[in-house]
Parts: sequence; C-alpha cells; structure tokens
Amino acid sequence: MVIDADGHANEPNDLFDRYLEKEYKDRGPKVVQLDKVLYWMVEGKLLPRPVGNYGHGTPNGYLWKKGKPNMAINSPGLDDVEGRLKDLDTEGIDVQVVYPNIMALAPLLDDVELTAAMCRAYNNYVGEKCRLYDGRVRAIAAVPLQDPALAAKELRRAVKELGLIGVVIPGIAGNRNLDDPFFEPFFREANELGAAVGVHWITGCFDSPGQERFKDPYFYIHMVGMPFNLMIGIMTLIGGGVMQKYPRIKFVFLEIGAAWLPYWMWRMDDHYSRSMHHPDGVPKKPSEYVRSESCFVSCEPDEEGLAHTVAVLGSDRIVFASDYPHGDCDFPHSVTKFRKRTDVSEEIKDKILWKNPARLYGIS
Repeated sequence: MVIDADGHANEPNDLFDRYLEKEYKDRGPKVVQLDKVLYWMVEGKLLPRPVGNYGHGTPNGYLWKKGKPNMAINSPGLDDVEGRLKDLDTEGIDVQVVYPNIMALAPLLDDVELTAAMCRAYNNYVGEKCRLYDGRVRAIAAVPLQDPALAAKELRRAVKELGLIGVVIPGIAGNRNLDDPFFEPFFREANELGAAVGVHWITGCFDSPGQERFKDPYFYIHMVGMPFNLMIGIMTLIGGGVMQKYPRIKFVFLEIGAAWLPYWMWRMDDHYSRSMHHPDGVPKKPSEYVRSESCFVSCEPDEEGLAHTVAVLGSDRIVFASDYPHGDCDFPHSVTKFRKRTDVSEEIKDKILWKNPARLYGIS
C-alpha cells in the first residue's frame, strides 16, 4: 500500500469565480496573460513573478489546463476525478494527500479579509471534490496565518466540517518567524486538533532567503528558495519552543528531500551545546525533537543518501512524496523507482510508503 504524502491540487483557473464569496470577487484573484503565459494577479502582484525579476517563478506559470503529456488528467486540480484516479492507478498510489499551489502562500498576502475568503473558497473546493474520490484523495487546508485567530477558526472548520486532514504553512510567514508568540492561537488550535502541519514553500511568488539574489537562471532560484525557507522553519519551531509546547502537532517538511536533515540536526545540536544561553523552553537537544512524533520529512523517490538519513534520523519519520502533477514530478515512475531501491530494507520501504504517512495524517 502507498500513501503519497505530498501531491498537489492546483487551483483551477476558475476556482475563485466558482467559490469566492461574492463580496470579495471584485478584489479577488484574476487570471491574466503575458507573453502566452497565464498568471494569477492579486493585490497588484503577479504570481508567480515573471521571468526577469529577482526571485522569479517557473517560466511556464502555474496555470495550465492539463498535466504532463503522459498523464490522464485534463485538470491539475481535482475536477477530473476519472483522470486523476487513472493516474494514481498507473503510478501505484492508493491514497494521495494533496496540498494547494499558490494558496500555500496565502499567509504572505496583505489583505487579511480577502485572504480568509480565498482560504474558505479553496478549502470548500477541495472538501467538496475529495468526497468524489472515495477516500483515495485527502486534502490539506490553507489558512490566513496573518490573523492567527482567524487561521485557528478556519483550521477547525476545515478539519471538523470539511474533512480535511491537515494544514499548510510556509517556513517563514512574511516578516515573522514561526516562533513569534503572535502565532500562538493558531498553534494552540492545531495542537488541540492533533493536526498535521505541512511546512511547504512555492518558489517564485514571494521572497524566500537566497532566491531574491538571482534573476537567472531559475536553477539557482529554485535551488535555494525552498530549502533555506524550510531550514529556518524547523530551526525556529524547535528553537522557539513550539514543538516542546505543542507536542500533539505533527510537523512535516516537504519537497526538498530528506538528505539535508542529518546535517541540520548536527548543526542545531552543535550550536545548542556550545551556547552559553540555551533557548527558552527548549530542554532537549534539537535532534531529539526531530526524532520525535513532532517531526516528519518527505524523501525523493531516488535521492542519494537515504540510508544515511535513516541511520541518523531513524526510519519512523520519513514519508514518500510524488509532487504529482507538477512539472518536476517523476510520473509514472516515482513509486517504481522507490520500490527498486536496494539501500534500505523492505521493512523500511513499507514504513516510508504507508505506515509513517498514515500515522502522520491519521489515515487508517
């Protein structure tokens, strides 16, 4: 059995036309076209940033009607039930957990009321559509983290009323780090719910450490924008005492592989042990939190060094992720490649493919 711990439900081009509350439609996201590329425009910003700007996004934009040529879907969202299920069968995935695309970065918008309405629209969409998949597709909520009380309210609604199984946040929320006491109402609610909190970045919409240095090539921007964001995220969640204070939250760090984590564990421990002043509310070494039920990480199907990561981290914290249907996913070979690995045992593969993500997301 296979659980894909990080697939995607891209926002359809007409999502906000269909689901955004009417009082927000005038200032809601619009689809615009520049040089044959479609962009979202919201608050006067183009998402992703067009090529030529520092920290730009993919040259193809995020709005497209079909998947890769070998995919059956005719929509990268959840509208084409038959096509997505066919692709899951082709890939060998039994349950897919889907994250948003641009809505993963909802906490970086300026207009809190609009952001909250956009989150409700997206969550209503995926909640409605997932019911058509007979349990094979489960969705992750977007929340307006700019207002932690509103974010907590929407998270509870998404989980309790819509059946969503977790929430996504970036590793850095605008000018605030995740250990800012400002976010306590949100983390308190997530802890009460025992929620999965996916830490995920989408390159090329907003500044992320490192990516703002580069106009070209996109290779550089994508290389640094995602990992630095998540590395700061895990550092502040541990160093700021969030994992200690809210132990029922299961954080998962996604889409940058798992090989970075042993290095970052060593570096955090080294700084913790050398510090004359340990962070408040952090009685254990950072690596102990990483090895606890508070922390999971996704691996790439063919990434090197997985055996070393397992040796350092243990085999209970790693989950499989396909990134379907994004352009850099390895459809339809990701599960096959993972199963053919010879560097980890069949028992460990079974944990990564099913047991660990099932525990992370509460899937039985």
